Amino acid sequence: MALKKQTVWLLSMLAVLVVLSAYYLVQGPSEQVPVASKSTNEAAGIPPVPANDKGVSVETKQVAPQPEGMPATTPTDDYFTGYKMQRDAQQEQEIGQFMEVMSNSDAKPAAIAEAKKKLEELSALKDNQTQVEELVKSLGSYKDVVVIARDDMVRVVVQTETLKRDKVVEIIGVVKQHMKVPGNNIVVSYKP
Repeated sequence: MALKKQTVWLLSMLAVLVVLSAYYLVQGPSEQVPVASKSTNEAAGIPPVPANDKGVSVETKQVAPQPEGMPATTPTDDYFTGYKMQRDAQQEQEIGQFMEVMSNSDAKPAAIAEAKKKLEELSALKDNQTQVEELVKSLGSYKDVVVIARDDMVRVVVQTETLKRDKVVEIIGVVKQHMKVPGNNIVVSYKP
């Protein structure tokens, strides 16, 4: 009976993944979020400002405007929704892979244990991302927030007209506390 439940769950997740992938291919985010780097800002003559005594630099940067050829009527909400859907689809695909290993009767116990561990880590990451998005929204009354964590880097994009340095420091503090990532591995940007 448990195997049937896992199979139904896996097929349901794969169906969701297919629907999300199709939606993303048709709609997609209206543009890519550039990652602010020290070299980019230093080349533009913008020196980093220390946020605290731990050597973390804070740089505010607006996400680039829509590239030419993109419809100007695309709402900003689609931008955030697209990134959240892309992130969720990728995570669901990884979950599907882990579930496949765990339900494979030919898999070695070590591989099953590793897949279970990775699945638990990914579930915790998903919960943390959602929790941090809600906490950041409440910090500055932002309309929308997207948190994307990959490897040891976390990118946070908030929907606001401007983003002051003290708010960036506040956002970095929340992300550090809840996602256990060093401050210099967190990139915060904004989009109006």
